[in-house]
Amino acid sequence: MSGNSSSMLLVGVGTAGTRIARGVSRAFGEGLRYLAIDTDASSGQDEENFLLLGGNRLSGRGAGGDVVAARLAAEDSIGAIDEHLEGVRLAVVVTSLGGGTGGGATLEVLKRLSDLGIQSIVFATTPFAFEGEDRLRNARGVMSMIEESAGATFFLPLDKLVGGEDNMAEAMRRAVDTLAGGVTLFWRLVEKPGYIRLDADRIRRLVSGAGRGRFAFVTVQGPDRASEAVDRLVRSELLAVASAPVNAILCGVLAGEDLRLSELGRVADGVREAFGDQVPFEIGTVNDEQTYCGRLCVVAMLFESAANGGEANGARPGARRTAPKGPLGVGHGSARRFHKTEPTIWHGEDLDLPTYLRRNINLDL
Repeated sequence: MSGNSSSMLLVGVGTAGTRIARGVSRAFGEGLRYLAIDTDASSGQDEENFLLLGGNRLSGRGAGGDVVAARLAAEDSIGAIDEHLEGVRLAVVVTSLGGGTGGGATLEVLKRLSDLGIQSIVFATTPFAFEGEDRLRNARGVMSMIEESAGATFFLPLDKLVGGEDNMAEAMRRAVDTLAGGVTLFWRLVEKPGYIRLDADRIRRLVSGAGRGRFAFVTVQGPDRASEAVDRLVRSELLAVASAPVNAILCGVLAGEDLRLSELGRVADGVREAFGDQVPFEIGTVNDEQTYCGRLCVVAMLFESAANGGEANGARPGARRTAPKGPLGVGHGSARRFHKTEPTIWHGEDLDLPTYLRRNINLDL
């Protein structure tokens, strides 16, 4: 168990998730509390903060892309996570969907966090389009189930995360660095705030029951860096596609001592004008003179459903949400299970859901 007294825990699930978590840890420096979780023992060689799932079932060889095998492995040993959760109130989970461990084990991790009353926010990448329909279907099959257990979820398509980078190795590094950079800034906003502080309890309330959101992170420099940051956020593909109206905005700014009030004003006004000037808006700053003098980093989180669940409405933190029922009595946005039974998962899809829900087909009723 870590001696770190922070109430926040970063959890990386699966090979890609643990890689992102380590990137955040390196960028943050001393004091970040994190845990790497995988079914592949090679992901955590010589690492203290590593939890191997399903050792007896999989012998540390990984899930081989099998979501069901990964979930069963997680069920076998998920209780081992408890010793890492002392004092934790908010868990930030990073993972990659489409494979086995990211899809299967993440569900069990979130379920455990929820059962223990720990609020969670999930950052999950989804596969490149060229990876094929099976991996895309696996990812889609678990997204609604992740949303059901997590407080807030950000699904980031790798195609949009890396942009037009041609070199595969560089593209993957860029994806990891971009996501790690954004998560690091979010972490610093809470743990190491600057002149404008974001209240940690307010963030937990905002995240509680927030549902699906959008997330982007930009770094700029130059004489008009604030306006350029807003322009790049407005043009970001990660913020472009909405599944619902924006109901809350969280914005963070990282800079050196050269940060000006006028720049903060331009960022705040520009983000609100672009994404919702009538919704709750929170902004905070982080100051890092040694690393970020001359540069301005901005992270924007757009929450797409009302952030009034969890603690804000009296429910216990981390409690799973019940989605409103549609015209056929079946919830729209989250997985529905038959009473007292485990879900029937096949190739990453929950077969207990009607086909029209699994395939996102709108019925003309």
